[in-house]
Amino acid sequence: MKAKILWLMVCMLVSAPLSAQDTALPEAEQPGWDVFLRKDEADTTAELVFINILTGEMNSRSIAGERFTLLGKAVIYYDLDENQVKQVAPDTSIRDHPFLSKSADTERVDWLVFGGGQAIAWTVTRRGDGGTLSTSTYVSDVDGADGREVLVDGPREGVRVLPVAFSAATNELIMEAHPDGISEHFSYTQYAGLFALSLADGALRQLPDESGCYCAAGFGDQVLLRFPPSSRGDGVEVKVYSLDGSQKMAIESAAPAGFTAPGEALVGADDNLALYVVSQVPMQGAAADETRSVFVLADLQTLEQSLVSNPFTGLARRVAWTEDYAAVLFTNDQQLGTWKLRLSDGKISELASALYLGSLQG
Repeated sequence: MKAKILWLMVCMLVSAPLSAQDTALPEAEQPGWDVFLRKDEADTTAELVFINILTGEMNSRSIAGERFTLLGKAVIYYDLDENQVKQVAPDTSIRDHPFLSKSADTERVDWLVFGGGQAIAWTVTRRGDGGTLSTSTYVSDVDGADGREVLVDGPREGVRVLPVAFSAATNELIMEAHPDGISEHFSYTQYAGLFALSLADGALRQLPDESGCYCAAGFGDQVLLRFPPSSRGDGVEVKVYSLDGSQKMAIESAAPAGFTAPGEALVGADDNLALYVVSQVPMQGAAADETRSVFVLADLQTLEQSLVSNPFTGLARRVAWTEDYAAVLFTNDQQLGTWKLRLSDGKISELASALYLGSLQG
């Protein structure tokens, strides 16, 4: 993540209204917009905030939406009032997305931005007369150029396919055969039936050792991580696979006793390092503040793990590397704002009072 983002967020007064500070950015920085989201967890309406990196100009707009994603020079999202994919520009003007759309016979639209923000994959799922699901997968440049259908799946009973990651090394989309409606029952995203789709010739292949394990995963350029329960019964194991299936390794759990819900895994750009969250989730009906989480760092070369944070309340969300892999940014489901964890000493500090989505170029 670019240094200007962290610079701006540190300069923001956490207790004050969201704003840019009157301080000049380095001359090398390019014009653009930092994007934040303010959302009351009890309300479906969110306030989307754009801050000009150079001038400090701030624009905001309240939107009833979800799945806010930076794409090109705008933010795309699913509009809950109109049941349609929309995009909002930094001037807060809103229009239908030009090529991601939900027609009358469409159950839902899902998308994945990849290639450093230069391309997008999306799926359109339709429900048949008998309740079965059929999914079409498309890819294109961010402006819609070179758009093409790359996969037709189904009909299936209760299963739709989703794009979940991209490997530049193999030019493949990593896809999931997703049991529809199951995600709401888990603290973190779980994956079942992962497979790879070649964008060169459309060939399909199952990923290594993929046998329907419904558990968390992490995706590097050439590696796949899986997080099943430890074979020793005392936490979470990390299984490390090369995407081509040539290598398989396992790392024993490093999480404290009782922390058994992993997720939000990140793999470093060189596939040598991974970071993930493990949470201790209370039984249904218990107080929400009993949920606690820790960050774990895994060295994929030495196959060693270490805790890099003390337990904190809540689930970590939207985890992203920063400071050349020396820190991570994350949000918390119980504390609105954006937080930074410094890996060297485990210090957690609040950087902004809103959720940071990323930066749009001018």
